[in-house]
Amino acid sequence: MPFICIFQLNNGAISNSDNIIFIEFIESAFGSFHQNPVRIAKIFYNGNKAYIYSNCPCFPSSKGEIKRGEIIDDKTKIAYFSTNGEDIPYNLPYATISKE
Repeated sequence: MPFICIFQLNNGAISNSDNIIFIEFIESAFGSFHQNPVRIAKIFYNGNKAYIYSNCPCFPSSKGEIKRGEIIDDKTKIAYFSTNGEDIPYNLPYATISKE
């Protein structure tokens, strides 16, 4: 049974001192299932180009209401995804960051 979850940089993915600025969503990530981590958004991470990635097998279903230039923190609702209960990254970040 699929669950609806929210991509967030939660559970230690970032620290309070990190500066994360949203640039744009990666449109090709949405609307299909990905077994492996997939880029969901382009960001500036502490002044460097980087990407936000999914952290489990999932179906990125819809984008959050975040706009270009907005600051992202650990509570920001970046986007939504569906996944099976056994694939939910319990006590782990629901999204991660990787530099370009």
